[in-house]
Amino acid sequence: MVLLIEYGLYAALALVGAGMVIWAMADAVRRPASTFENHSRQTKSTWLLILGAALIFGLGSAALTVLYGGRIGLFGLAAIVAAGVYLAGPKREFQTWSY
Repeated sequence: MVLLIEYGLYAALALVGAGMVIWAMADAVRRPASTFENHSRQTKSTWLLILGAALIFGLGSAALTVLYGGRIGLFGLAAIVAAGVYLAGPKREFQTWSY
């Protein structure tokens, strides 16, 4: 019973992480390059390269975790961190607030 709960938690974490990586990549793709140059130290191509690698490792890690019951692993965790850095940093700076 405990192993089933543990598997469910790992699978849920892997799926949430994969969703976060997909969200970050989709957001980076749809933004124009000029916003990256105005608001970020990195260019759009740099972020797409980072998030592309994160997408490959994040989805691969999530698939292995869900299908084979493993753990998310170091590369999966690094992919989640890369997506989190993008979503907390550059994406947040792109938003314009109007009151």
